[in-house]
Amino acid sequence: MRILLDLLGGAQKGFVPSHQKSPEVKNLKSKKYKWKISPYFLRALTGDKLNKENACWSLPLLIMTLLILATVSVISPVSAQASDPPIQIHLTWGQNDTANTLVITWKTITENAGDIVRYGVKPGEYGTPVIGSHHTYSGAGGYAHDVELTGLSSNKVYYFICGGENGGWSSERKFRTAPDQRESFRFVAGGDSRSGAGDWPLGRDNISRTMAKFNPSFVLFTGDFTFNWNNQTEWDNWFAAVQEYWVDNNSLTIPIIPCIGNHEVYYPQPSDYDPETQATNYYGQFYLPGNERWYSLDWGPDLHIIVLDSEIRSSGADTWKEQLSWLENDLAAHASCRWKIAIFHRPPFTAGHYSRDPLTQGDFVPLFDNYHVDLVFSAHDHGYQRTYPINYNISENTPMPSPENGTVYVVSAGWDAPLYPKENRWWSAYFQSTYNFCVVDIFENGLLRLSAVDGNGNVFDEFSIQKAVPEVVEGISPLVIGAVAAAVTCAAVAFYLLKIRKALKARALQPLQV
Repeated sequence: MRILLDLLGGAQKGFVPSHQKSPEVKNLKSKKYKWKISPYFLRALTGDKLNKENACWSLPLLIMTLLILATVSVISPVSAQASDPPIQIHLTWGQNDTANTLVITWKTITENAGDIVRYGVKPGEYGTPVIGSHHTYSGAGGYAHDVELTGLSSNKVYYFICGGENGGWSSERKFRTAPDQRESFRFVAGGDSRSGAGDWPLGRDNISRTMAKFNPSFVLFTGDFTFNWNNQTEWDNWFAAVQEYWVDNNSLTIPIIPCIGNHEVYYPQPSDYDPETQATNYYGQFYLPGNERWYSLDWGPDLHIIVLDSEIRSSGADTWKEQLSWLENDLAAHASCRWKIAIFHRPPFTAGHYSRDPLTQGDFVPLFDNYHVDLVFSAHDHGYQRTYPINYNISENTPMPSPENGTVYVVSAGWDAPLYPKENRWWSAYFQSTYNFCVVDIFENGLLRLSAVDGNGNVFDEFSIQKAVPEVVEGISPLVIGAVAAAVTCAAVAFYLLKIRKALKARALQPLQV
């Protein structure tokens, strides 16, 4: 590079080194070198006043110039930043504040590629960078980077890039925060995307593309992401597909709310697994609230989501007892919430390849009955099943006549894992051995509608729950109007009684007429 500059600057009248002062120059800058272009060189290149003296070297100079520019482009900051850009970008939440926070996670090969997110409300216009952290685990093949954004505005679209100067930046993506006011919204629930089917991963990716066309606000994923708990190649494939296909029609990246499945745990499965050593890849690649095994999130003022761990396989384990205690406290704290939905992997009611799970049925179901959980999503028994409303506190062999009296249990386990046959039971409202996911719409008027959708986007099962919602008249709730009316009435009655009392007292003080 330096020899070329010397040749151009010294032997010819083209490039003039910057230390040679000249009033007739134009500056050309790169990251490392600075030089100036002589007007003589410009004329030679353009053919202006071309003569025998400059004609013999104008072509070689042009060739050398192009070589220099090519070299400069190779060492430019943009290309240097692209050495280890973020991959496998996905979104979760690290605390129960979906309206004002979000976690962005990605992977790089090198440790110091960058832990930075730059974001803003307009494309390409970003505020102060947010710096997160990175970690790795055995067999990760790289580093996971987590950045939690806080102080966001509710129901707002944000644009972001992630990465850093060392490894490079991602392309710009965008997301929307949750609302903090009542409004209609949609989410998707489903699971079992692990390998095993003959068309994997093509079938899995087809379902993801179909799902994204429904524009959900988030996905409840009910476990069994991969076949082998620590097969990082399959995990990499899964997260790469999420980055590519979990993008809706408005180019919004779709967040995930996951629960752990049996294929995320060491096999043969222990009765009380260790998250750090026996479910390493799952917990190493998701950033979740609390202890990450069980947690809850709210979406707007009306929906409470409970995520549980069904992979603790002993009711006597301290971990299982701790989870049950947390669950009851969480349900009690959100007893007045309009919609309560729970997700975990092993279904308490299923009929097919697997039978109903005794642990989740024996311990989760009574609490769901006590606090009236509306809807439960599980997976594990590949295919689709929906129960009639069930309340085990009332009957263990007869469904309830209405969702007001019981909980509806849905098995949505058809994100391309191999399908299992299904059988009819007393609780069975609908079942089908097909690839599927569920689209759930919750409307402002108190209607919840579930649509079971196959891999081609066709709805093959539907049901709904309607709840009463206090009407709002001119922006004021009837409850408020009633309270104000009651207060005014009480005040009027008190004033009237006081007036009577004063009148009686005055009459008592008057002298007797003789």
